[in-house]
Amino acid sequence: MDLGKRIASQLEAATFERIAGVGLENAAVNRPKIERSILELGDVALGDGDSAVVVGAGPSLHRRDSLARLRKSGYTGTVVAVDGALGSCLRAGVVPHLVVSVDPHRERIVRWFGDPAMTAAPADDYFRRQEMDPAQAQDEVAANRALIGLVNAHGPQMRAAVATSAAPAVVARCEAAGIAMYWWNPMYDDYDKPDSVSRRLHRTNGLPCLNGGGNVGTAAWVITHAVLGKRRIGLVGIDFGYPPGTPYERTQYYPELREMFGDRYAEAFIPVDSPFVGERWFTDPAYYWFRTVFLDMAREADAETVNCTEGGVLHGDSVPLLPLEDFLAKADRRE
Repeated sequence: MDLGKRIASQLEAATFERIAGVGLENAAVNRPKIERSILELGDVALGDGDSAVVVGAGPSLHRRDSLARLRKSGYTGTVVAVDGALGSCLRAGVVPHLVVSVDPHRERIVRWFGDPAMTAAPADDYFRRQEMDPAQAQDEVAANRALIGLVNAHGPQMRAAVATSAAPAVVARCEAAGIAMYWWNPMYDDYDKPDSVSRRLHRTNGLPCLNGGGNVGTAAWVITHAVLGKRRIGLVGIDFGYPPGTPYERTQYYPELREMFGDRYAEAFIPVDSPFVGERWFTDPAYYWFRTVFLDMAREADAETVNCTEGGVLHGDSVPLLPLEDFLAKADRRE
């Protein structure tokens, strides 16, 4: 536990080193594709009223059947989904108003949109191993084929908030599916420093730089309140952790932790009680850092944020817990 927290405290610099190079290379490739700034989303009608539901891809999304409940409610507010939750949303009959994508990985992330180039299950076990979308782990080829059809069918109804760091394959897939893209720069470092990478990037493309908290879930929440202007936000599938009983080897950052610490890798995981369900979940250093950053950002945000995931480790004075139906009922009364 102490080892995990020590690693988490050092992750900001490590994350910059890991993603900045590829993200900036992708930004250069993507630049000719940029037509709209994310700021233009403020002029687009995306759902009713001033509330929104942000959908992450954490395990509680399926454990709590959150999407079926959201659809059943008839909620008419804004739905913003991370790219990893897009397939789950569409299979549940929930078409997000906005999909957010930021990760620069050049092969993996396009799979969340359905990869037309995929003809066989890859050697990379990322989708078979991790917890985010169970459908992807059963028959990868069939799931991918079905997702291509769903995204193609609903693409023109959706919009995407695409970071300039996103893989060119993701950009091409959005174009092919008719998903209108609105662009932004990730905040790689301190914009106010004279040698800031973020400042240089802004000068090259003129796009706003947003602090996405190091992950797509936090970025989706930031866009929802800072760009779309939503003042009441419910979170589903934003867990930043794993339910009890999850094998360590099925966690997202297991390969990296195993490589770093060998047989001591288990010491890097951090237990956190999840009071809504009365369970002891656990998290890894990356997710623990994301959690800490999110709670700090929510404390300063001009929006009310409640966690309706009914699980996970994201809770505190700035992000209280609330059952999903209670949030949706309150939203209906105040829309």
